[in-house]
Amino acid sequence: MDHLQNTNKIKDIKKGAAGLPTGQVDEAAAAVNQAAESDVRDFLAEVLRHDEKLMTRFRIAVCHGISKTDMQQYQRQVDTVVQKYLGKDGFIAYQEAYGFIHELEGFLQEEVQLMMEHGCCQDAFALTCYLFIKAAKVDMDDSGGGKGALAEQCVDIWEALLAQADAPVQQSMYEWFTSHLDGSIPDYMEEYIEQMLMQHFCNAPYLDAMLEFTQRKVQEAQERADSWSADYQASKWALRHIRLMEENGMDSGQIRAYCKGHWKYTDIRKYDICQCIRQGNTDEAIAVLEESLTLDTDKPGVVRDFSSQLKELYQKSGRVEDYKKQLWNLVSKDNAGNIEDFRELKSLYNSGEWEQVREELFRSLPAQAHVERLYLEEGLYGRLLDYVLKSNGFYALREYEAVLAPLYPKEVLQKYAKELQKTVRIAADRARYKEWVSILRRMKKIKGGEEAVEEIANSWRAQYRNRPAMMSELDKL
Repeated sequence: MDHLQNTNKIKDIKKGAAGLPTGQVDEAAAAVNQAAESDVRDFLAEVLRHDEKLMTRFRIAVCHGISKTDMQQYQRQVDTVVQKYLGKDGFIAYQEAYGFIHELEGFLQEEVQLMMEHGCCQDAFALTCYLFIKAAKVDMDDSGGGKGALAEQCVDIWEALLAQADAPVQQSMYEWFTSHLDGSIPDYMEEYIEQMLMQHFCNAPYLDAMLEFTQRKVQEAQERADSWSADYQASKWALRHIRLMEENGMDSGQIRAYCKGHWKYTDIRKYDICQCIRQGNTDEAIAVLEESLTLDTDKPGVVRDFSSQLKELYQKSGRVEDYKKQLWNLVSKDNAGNIEDFRELKSLYNSGEWEQVREELFRSLPAQAHVERLYLEEGLYGRLLDYVLKSNGFYALREYEAVLAPLYPKEVLQKYAKELQKTVRIAADRARYKEWVSILRRMKKIKGGEEAVEEIANSWRAQYRNRPAMMSELDKL
């Protein structure tokens, strides 16, 4: 090995390490150039003998590979970072989380990157995976999203490795990804592994293996005790299996048969409905929606969406009576009180018919339907006032004050006074007193409010004069 080659190797070893000022770099280069080769070798051997980390870098740069011992040394570095931040309580607090993630990111940028630069793909992958699992299992306050950022960096490395690795390394990566979707790490970190599989292993030569894998994941979830989590996992992997069936060129009949075999899962039926619509099979889509309203009756959000979709398909297919009936179901039950649906229903009747239909609808609405919004929509201000006066607290009063105060100033002021008297009986802090005085200021803007507020303020000053903070806030009125 000649002098120039030795110098280049040493430069490689220093990649990723803290750099020296330009002047010192030139001085170091000059010193090496002036030294005899044997002296350089002896000096380097002595330095490496006392620096395990640098020794590993030297092996990577010169030998283009690392030993089992080197890998263990790298793993110890990761373990050291984890233990440094975990401390005795086994938890990384929010204020320590940034430092922890920053050190691991630096490790990926320096050590793993060096391996990749020298073609050590298998070792770079193994070390990235080791770090990923260690970070995934750490108990920490991750409010800052550090784990996600670190996982994204691991994904970037995995993708770069896939691009430069040979077939055996790619196969080992596939095997690692599939073997670690076993519940051994938190679900939200598993998602990054799932992302790698579904984005990079869904075509030849992995397509058949992925079909087997996704079906196995479906079966594993189905074999677990019945739970929301098991159903979610089974549905998720069934959808991914369907995507792979499409990639594999299977015909729509085979895919439909697979869907039917997993029909209890809402998302599978959603997929089937979309396919029916895309293929112009509206009648079949309607049939699936009608069936789904029964199958998913215990899922209000799903029922609402299916009911709305069914209403639209009835309308498009010219089934007028079914459309009107489904729209009624939406307004009165499945999406009770929704303004847009209410307006759509109203558009189907003339003014004479509508009043009767509207009253029947009001009688049909469930208690939680926010009928007050419909009163406002219809200009039924007397009913809206009754609703507000019967409601508890200030919410409805504030929501509709702008509409009701000009029409019913006396009633609105009385409602404000009644609610204030409920709250003022119990002593509170200054923040609450400020809130009450703020309400009094709102009242003053209503017709007759000046007199009403003065009466309330004088009453409070007499009754609660032993609350100095309250008296102070009233003085600012």
